[in-house]
Amino acid sequence: DAGAAYPGTCRHLTPEQRARKEAEGRRPALRLLCPDDDEECFTDLVLGPQRLSLKSCGGDFALRRSDGVWAYQLAVVADDMRMEVTQVVRGEDILLSTPRQLLLYRLLGGTPPAFAHIPLLYDEEGERLAKRHRSLSLAALREAGCRPEAVVGHLAHLAGLQQTPSPVTPATLAERIGGPFPWHVLPKERIVIPGGVERLWKS
Repeated sequence: DAGAAYPGTCRHLTPEQRARKEAEGRRPALRLLCPDDDEECFTDLVLGPQRLSLKSCGGDFALRRSDGVWAYQLAVVADDMRMEVTQVVRGEDILLSTPRQLLLYRLLGGTPPAFAHIPLLYDEEGERLAKRHRSLSLAALREAGCRPEAVVGHLAHLAGLQQTPSPVTPATLAERIGGPFPWHVLPKERIVIPGGVERLWKS
């Protein structure tokens, strides 16, 4: 996600104030100045039309961290531009990065890709599925005797790609879908996995 909003602590420092901080041993981060009223508009392949202000996405964001490492937003845009990426599919938790990246594409003279932000999987307590759900790792499911086709079938059902959670191979599912991927069928809200999901995968 966007992380904590930048409060503008060093936004208007004078050259003298900057020099004083550096003399004290402070190492500056390099940030991109984002006017408070700037907005980015785009149409997400899953979520539809989006209009987000850069201020609501955290404001001035880092291009290079204070330790000298180039920051994520600049690195990913430069990398995708160099590889001529035309479509980015990622979790909805990265949505707030998109306005920042669209601004960088424009400033760097690049053509932004199409974006698709897909819903994440959550447990019944509202927690995003993560490493702490060790029983749901693919390795653990495989060791428990769960067939890969069962996992694919349940995920396809949750994604709206088939009416039942019946087992299916990725190749068969792709064949059924046929042409372009039907982004419109994907849920726009988070997907909650019911309790006892380990048994669900094996059914």
